[in-house]
Amino acid sequence: MKRASRLFPYLLIFAVTILLLLPQIVSKSTIIGIDSVFHMNRFYDTAMQMKTGKYNYFLSVFGFQQSARMVNPLYGPLSAYFNGLLLIIGGSWFRYQLLSSTIVLFLSGSSMYHLASRLNIDKFNSLVVAIIYMLSNLVMAWVVGEQFTGWGAALLPLLMISGLDMAKNHRVKILLLAIPMTLLLQTHIMSSLIGACALVPFFLYGFCYSGNRKRMFLNAIIAVFITLALTANVWGGMLEVYSNNKLLPVAPQTEMASDSIAFFGKNVFVLNPLYSCIIIFVIAYFIIFWKKITLISHVTFLNGMFFLWISSCLFPWNTFYKLVPGIAYFIQMPRRFSVIAFILLILCFGMIMTETSKLKLVNGIKMILPFVVAILVFLQGSTLIRQGVKAYQSPGVLYNDYNVHYQSYNNNRLRDSLRSMDVEYAIKALTKATPDYLPINYKVTPTNYFDYHPYGNYDDRVINNKLPLKRSVDNKGNLIMEFNNASDKVQTVELPVIKYHNTQIYVNDKLQNKVKTSHIGSVYLNLQPGASFIKLKYEPARWLTMLLWLTSFSWIILIGYLVIKFGVKGVKYYSKK
Repeated sequence: MKRASRLFPYLLIFAVTILLLLPQIVSKSTIIGIDSVFHMNRFYDTAMQMKTGKYNYFLSVFGFQQSARMVNPLYGPLSAYFNGLLLIIGGSWFRYQLLSSTIVLFLSGSSMYHLASRLNIDKFNSLVVAIIYMLSNLVMAWVVGEQFTGWGAALLPLLMISGLDMAKNHRVKILLLAIPMTLLLQTHIMSSLIGACALVPFFLYGFCYSGNRKRMFLNAIIAVFITLALTANVWGGMLEVYSNNKLLPVAPQTEMASDSIAFFGKNVFVLNPLYSCIIIFVIAYFIIFWKKITLISHVTFLNGMFFLWISSCLFPWNTFYKLVPGIAYFIQMPRRFSVIAFILLILCFGMIMTETSKLKLVNGIKMILPFVVAILVFLQGSTLIRQGVKAYQSPGVLYNDYNVHYQSYNNNRLRDSLRSMDVEYAIKALTKATPDYLPINYKVTPTNYFDYHPYGNYDDRVINNKLPLKRSVDNKGNLIMEFNNASDKVQTVELPVIKYHNTQIYVNDKLQNKVKTSHIGSVYLNLQPGASFIKLKYEPARWLTMLLWLTSFSWIILIGYLVIKFGVKGVKYYSKK
């Protein structure tokens, strides 16, 4: 009975998830959002690697037009393979999307419920908090836009559990910190950095009141080293690639204030009125009852308010950009910081509801506010889903077609292919010139980024390059291309592939030592008359190979430890019964 009551909140969160996705399930609609095409290529690449057994950790040999460009090693490598596995399990883009959306929604709701419970928020209000968070625009960004910040938002409450444990119990639990930070680094690096910043106030508060500061500090250091071992493939890969190449950063946002949040206004990201009301209510309550609120609540509230401020138009982002232009690439969108504000201020809302439920008010009033809020939030989330379904059923098919090019104008076939096992058709039919991480040979600044036309150049040199090539992937994961020079003279061709510093190119089994590239890394070769067989392989530094093995062994040790630990706990639990 006790076990069933523990599972009930998670079953309810799962039921809310399925109910929310019901319009999409019934209509069998695939929602193609702003980042869908980019991530579909990432996951198609890893899915095909696993399906064929032809692995290439570094280069895209199946996705991204088989251009051998580098994306997954620099952008959540472990999560890319996990999503590739989901695509294999689902078999179609529609079923993959339902699987991934269910996981993101359930994970965000469950992790938020667990976090709320850790703060002694009662079960009912913990569920309300979970529903409010799981249907926020931060999480829903994955469901309707396939923006990877949604995965980060789903995992961040797990990291905040560690932070609040630091503050409440004045300690650092090693795995409670290391595991969520590892998952974040393997998923979305920006979310992990934001989460790390949010931990600082909790750590400092706990450290000040700790009776064993030495142990607390030592445990934090151990957690850092464990995280480094479990993510050696991430930071090692980035170190190796960035040290040998000049990579094109993401498109800069020079008007940073326009991508900040506000309760109302123009030229900014305006918060949903319902979430604005929740945040304003929390702020008003804390101001009025400040002296009656616990210290841990103060820390949580002030931490949330700090992140609300730096994510908002009240922070002088445009001035800051002029002082430090590089943040136009690194931060890009200040509203990213709002994820911490949402987590912590929604938690504060749950604390307030739990506290006021102890007052001698009419029983109905105790429940009505959080219940109404949960219903309104659900209706808002379901509206977004219905809009995505409507877009799928429209002539354009896509929910957001910004910078997407239709290579096939048979939209009925495209619509059908998103539901069928023909996952390759959609990859070829929809292209998007996202030039992030291409190797460049010029100095790029936020002001001259678009002067070199990276999007147009990638379109022309890779996506729309009509060079007649036969492509395949060998058993070692190397990209093989066959070109037939029908003339009787040496022909100079531009291959629609990208070369990095450690990319090796062979022509008829002969290594090409001096290869000319364009300013975005596409390859020029002089090919003799007749057939030429071209092979691309990536040869990483030996130290990076060692780090990849370190990551593998670290994960094996961690999983083995957890299996033994929880296995022993399970045996003890059932032996007592």
